Amino acid sequence: MVEKRRIGIIGGTFNPIHLGHLMIAEVACESFNLEKVIFVPARIPPHKQHDVIDSRHRYAMAAAAVADNPNFEISDIEMRREGPSYTVDTIQHFKIIYGPNVEFYFIAGTDTIRALPTWKFIEELLDEVHFIGATRPDGTSVIDATLDELGPKAHEKIHVMEVPEMKLSATYLRDRLRSGKTVRYMLPKCVVDYIAENHIYGKE
Repeated sequence: MVEKRRIGIIGGTFNPIHLGHLMIAEVACESFNLEKVIFVPARIPPHKQHDVIDSRHRYAMAAAAVADNPNFEISDIEMRREGPSYTVDTIQHFKIIYGPNVEFYFIAGTDTIRALPTWKFIEELLDEVHFIGATRPDGTSVIDATLDELGPKAHEKIHVMEVPEMKLSATYLRDRLRSGKTVRYMLPKCVVDYIAENHIYGKE
């Protein structure tokens, strides 16, 4: 039996993309023997409507951030979709493109994994894709609670991945940018330069 290829998908608002996103994708690629990781910025994220900048800026920053890693790609599938972006639609898109000999691994942080029981079509998603829950060594109890809530299928399809602690969030970085504080070594330099050139996340 031919072993299936493994491809990672990391979706999100990327408002802005930061080193935490890139580090988690890199660790997942190594830990789960992924052929590559596809970054999928959401045009209209269903769970985040407040303080989201224009999708073209978020896409451009993500594209710049992943350009130097041969194992990373970016997809505009959700940029081209009308209305809110749901993961189940994105997974179906990639399954059509790549065919039946690929297993997909959706990479997410602890907060996203904890919210999975509230997602639309979560049962269908658990049939179609694996989830990688990136967590700090002391954060597995949160994912364990999700596994218990979603049942046996979740125990099979949701995997825990411990990652180095990096307390970065897009909200924290936006606040720093608007306060005129440095974000060096928190964002890729190309993203810092893009933000400055396009005058986004300006001081309030």
